[in-house]
Amino acid sequence: MIKKIAVFGATGAVGLPVTKALADAGYQVSVLVRDADKAKTILPENVQIVEGNITYHHDLKRFLTGMDAVYCSLNVSPNEDIEDYHIETDGLREIINASLECSVRRFIYLSSILQNYQHENDFDWWVFDVKNEAVNYVRDSGMPYTIFCPSIFMDRFVAQYKHGKTLQIIGESRFPFYFISVADYARMVVNSIKALGNEDREYNLQGLDCYSTKEAAQLFVKNYSKEKLRVKIGAFSWVKFLGVFDKRQRYKAKYAEALNNYSEIFTGDMAWDELGKPSITFAEFAKTTD
Repeated sequence: MIKKIAVFGATGAVGLPVTKALADAGYQVSVLVRDADKAKTILPENVQIVEGNITYHHDLKRFLTGMDAVYCSLNVSPNEDIEDYHIETDGLREIINASLECSVRRFIYLSSILQNYQHENDFDWWVFDVKNEAVNYVRDSGMPYTIFCPSIFMDRFVAQYKHGKTLQIIGESRFPFYFISVADYARMVVNSIKALGNEDREYNLQGLDCYSTKEAAQLFVKNYSKEKLRVKIGAFSWVKFLGVFDKRQRYKAKYAEALNNYSEIFTGDMAWDELGKPSITFAEFAKTTD
């Protein structure tokens, strides 16, 4: 039985709700952070905070000793270049090695469904290569694993595109997405730990709603009650041009290109059957979000 869970990426927009959900479910949750004082201001009191660095093997061994499971929520930063150190592969590899040395019994990893667009329509982005490489590291680790590949998070979509009183998307998606809330995702992570033994699982996590980015933005604005917002559609060509000079804009342009052209197919049946059906619609999310 899994009791002690080590979390990497606990202070992020997705990692934090998952950490809280694990702690609320009664698991003994420990998190590795670089700044313990800062982490204490946002993490629950029933979460053990350990200060350390993923790049230091002795920090990882100290942190992972006695842990039953590891949860990882790691991402390529928009500031990274292809030749840089990538926490999503270089850091992940160190975490996996330390987990094996400490006899961790299950490895849980957050990936993305959007990375499946790599090499479709001649699309080629080194960030998606990193993400696919990370998934293969987990598959080849030798530990029982759970890999989550969610559709677009409602929370991330809004956080990324809300600027003041404007919800500004970049171009328009040709196909709809099965948006899912981080809260539903966190609940599914908890349910997976309760349900799984030594078997490996890869889940595509998809929500109740299927919208294009424009439809999603319009629905959010319609149901958001905190203030009056408007939807603005920015020109993809302009962001792509800015990307010639700025790596963050270049990241935004490549992400928008994938988002606007990926044709998502519903494949979430197994996740719904084994982990429970999502419960939050996009409209409900908009009504309750800050």
